[in-house]
Order: sequence, then C-alpha cells, then structure tokens
Amino acid sequence: MIIVADSSPVISLTIINKLDILNKLFDDYCIPEEVYNEIIEFNKPYSETLKSFFKSKVKKVENSIAVKVLIVEVDKGEAEAIVLALEQGITTILIDDFKGRRTAIHNGLNVLGTLGLLLQAKKKGFINSIKNDIDILIANGFRINKKIYDKILILAEEQ
Repeated sequence: MIIVADSSPVISLTIINKLDILNKLFDDYCIPEEVYNEIIEFNKPYSETLKSFFKSKVKKVENSIAVKVLIVEVDKGEAEAIVLALEQGITTILIDDFKGRRTAIHNGLNVLGTLGLLLQAKKKGFINSIKNDIDILIANGFRINKKIYDKILILAEEQ
C-alpha cells in the first residue's frame, strides 16, 4: 500500500523516534511540497531529521485550483495532501486533524492517523507497546480524547 502523509503524523512519529514505521508498514509514501516546507522550516524541532527522511519523497501537486477550493475547509498542507492522493490514485492518507480527516473522507479517501498507525505497527509486531509513545505525544501537545485514548489501549491490549 502507498500513502500520502500530512505534517502532524510525521512530526508525531519523529517525536517518538518511530519514523521507520512508515518503511515497515507501507510499500511507499510521499508528501506534497507544502507539507515538506512545513516540516523542514528552519529552527523547527526535528526539521533536519524530517528533511533527510522525506527529501526524495516530495511530489508536486498539479491541480492548484482543487487546493484553493479545499483551503476553505483545511490548511494548505492538508489540502495538498488530499489533492495529491487523488491525483496519484492513492486511496489512503495519513492525517490527524479532524477537519482534514473529514474532508479526506468526503473526497473518497481512507484516513489513518498517528494512533491508528501505531496500533497497526504493534499488531504487526514492529513495536512492543504504544502506551508510552502516546503518553510522550500527549506530553508534547498531542490532543486526544480520553475515550479514544482508552479505546486505543484496549485495542492494543495494554489496558
């Protein structure tokens, strides 16, 4: 499977030192130029790591009009990620933002977020536990509803 990624999940994976999960779970992945520009912004935490990791995975979005239409609902990075997935015939997008997820679904895409990705990695045996990683993300500003937190831990058999 090939996915298009938005900035929030890849930053989250970098925070917990789990970017390599993308290589383990997917045949390939890419990001649009806007997402790349967001994650490599000078002096942002992890910018050098992300620049190196995604340098050869950046793709240009062709349909700028579609991006402009979607910017009414979501930010430019999310809009480009959705349009890039549609242009490339990629059916799954890695995205965390609620409005971005909703817009992706409305455009016929399957959505996967950071938590779902961690859960998949655990179920496939690539990582042993996700609770500590989720707690680190929360300590770094990742917002998660308590019910979802509990549900993910139950699904991961960690509660």
